[in-house]
Amino acid sequence: MKNDLKKAVLVKSLLFILIVLWGGYNSTVMSANVSTEYFTDIGNVLFLVFSIIYILNAFFLIRLKNLGRLTYLPLVLLFVFLGFISELFNPMQIKQDYFYLFTFYIISPLFFIMQGVVLTMLMSKSVQKNFS
Repeated sequence: MKNDLKKAVLVKSLLFILIVLWGGYNSTVMSANVSTEYFTDIGNVLFLVFSIIYILNAFFLIRLKNLGRLTYLPLVLLFVFLGFISELFNPMQIKQDYFYLFTFYIISPLFFIMQGVVLTMLMSKSVQKNFS
């Protein structure tokens, strides 16, 4: 079960990185004034900090550290919250190309499924006993 958790965390992290890359690609393709927009948009800064913390959490989960287990659910909820808040304040202009279709219809649903799989594994007693 411990190896399955590590594999699920790696897959989830890879999917997260693909989503972040798509977001960055979309922002640069759709933005007319790239040089100043990134520094003035607080949503991009928040998401950058969140992304670093989220990847660190994946590292802690793979290393079976209790900090990773305790902070995983709040980070999942924060991911959803940041997504909705950023769309309310600054709706994203999306270029609907093949990268969008692949990310929106395949990568994103798989990512949310893998978050649920990891969360379910973290709640099981057989996995919880492995955390230090």
